[in-house]
Amino acid sequence: KKGDKVLIWYASGNRDEEAIENPEAYIIDRERPRNHLSFGFGIHRCVGNRLAELQLRILWEEILPRFPEIQVLEDPQRVPSVLIRGYSSMPVMIPARS
Repeated sequence: KKGDKVLIWYASGNRDEEAIENPEAYIIDRERPRNHLSFGFGIHRCVGNRLAELQLRILWEEILPRFPEIQVLEDPQRVPSVLIRGYSSMPVMIPARS
């Protein structure tokens, strides 16, 4: 109603199970991978969106041929924040090539 305040809870974005199946899981080959709100939406979409996607694509295209196996050693540690759902650490091991 008039005068009420609205709170935007950024951390809840992309957590609607009706829109995104199993939203808490990291699924790299998700169907409809662009169906998320991480870069905003519509006229408010981040102008760096395509650059970020390109950087990630190049990163994985370069890393995976060199290091085809990457093992996560521990559960990732999340950044305690209401604004982002980022990670502060995620220890991994890259086995030596045989």
